[in-house]
Amino acid sequence: MTTEQSYDSKSIYYHWISALLIFLLWIIGQNIDSFERGDPRVIVRSIHIMLGLILALVFILRLTWKFTGARKLAPSDDGVMGKIATGTHHLLYLLMAATIILGIVAVWVRGDNIFNFFTVPAFDPSNEDLPDDVVDFHGLLANSLLILAGGHSLLAIWHQRIIKDGLLKRMWPSLK
Repeated sequence: MTTEQSYDSKSIYYHWISALLIFLLWIIGQNIDSFERGDPRVIVRSIHIMLGLILALVFILRLTWKFTGARKLAPSDDGVMGKIATGTHHLLYLLMAATIILGIVAVWVRGDNIFNFFTVPAFDPSNEDLPDDVVDFHGLLANSLLILAGGHSLLAIWHQRIIKDGLLKRMWPSLK
């Protein structure tokens, strides 16, 4: 596969660091409540929040690069499958943005303690249902993002192993 048939290194980097952070954040998010209340849970939740902020920064950089300097490739399929792939990519970006934004809102609504250094003031401490509702919706979006990203990954592997069209190589880091 030539350089013109693959994404540029910055796009590839942003893609894989996003995938890694999303997976790591999901694993942590699924396990936060299994940590003992107090310092252990505060530390794990704080790590989740910090990694979420790093993902937000990477997402902003990724979108900025996508619209200003990234190599544009033609769809691998000009038909219906190409349109579905493009729509799926758009949905992945939308879910990623919504999950990040809702995560930030959850910190604000809940009034999280960050590493026992400072506490984000709670938006409405008298509303006892609001934090749970926001966190539940954040979790629903995160689960949806992970399911869609998992399908995206499986289809990329299917293209590589079954169809053997080299599609996965378009986003694979160069070992040069």
